[in-house]
Amino acid sequence: MIKYLLRSFNRRSVLKRSRLRILYRLFTNISIIFTVASITISFSYTIFILQSTFSESHSSDIIISLTSIPERFHYELPYTIHSLLSQSQLPKEIRIYLSPTSVISQYRNLTLSHLKKYLHNLDSSETAARLFDKLVQIRLEKEDYGPATKFIPIIKEFYSKSQPIMICDDDQYYHRYTLATLNEYSSEYRNSIIGLRGWRGKNFYLL
Repeated sequence: MIKYLLRSFNRRSVLKRSRLRILYRLFTNISIIFTVASITISFSYTIFILQSTFSESHSSDIIISLTSIPERFHYELPYTIHSLLSQSQLPKEIRIYLSPTSVISQYRNLTLSHLKKYLHNLDSSETAARLFDKLVQIRLEKEDYGPATKFIPIIKEFYSKSQPIMICDDDQYYHRYTLATLNEYSSEYRNSIIGLRGWRGKNFYLL
């Protein structure tokens, strides 16, 4: 009987030690995961800040021109603007030409403040908000040029001047190095029109 009790006690002791080891390992693994996650998040945030600072200090002389329609202004355009504000080499300006003024003025939500609000749903960082305020403009045109609104007004303005212009669509998400790549090849092949497209954004929707 005594031998049986001793064996039972030993078994329970082993089980207790096993459970303690399992709990200890679980706690250790959770601690490691939490530490690695914290370091990763901090590192990613630091990289983002450095990239943003680098982008702002490496702005180009390029003006980006595009147009939009009410159906895309709230859903697809914010993604496009976000991609343009995330470029490794920032533009000098991002102009959104809307026409005709008589029709656009009837829409109360086709404004910079509304566009900034839609952008905030994608990226709530202070950097995105600061770059938006600094670079993005809405310009109203009296005449309706249709899709050509994205290049006719700006070409008229700089017809006799030397001004690099990048024409964009309002339903594309542009790679981070799009502007820098175009600028590089434009410098290499002067007096040429260089083209590059982004990712089609037809199914972009803000939640």
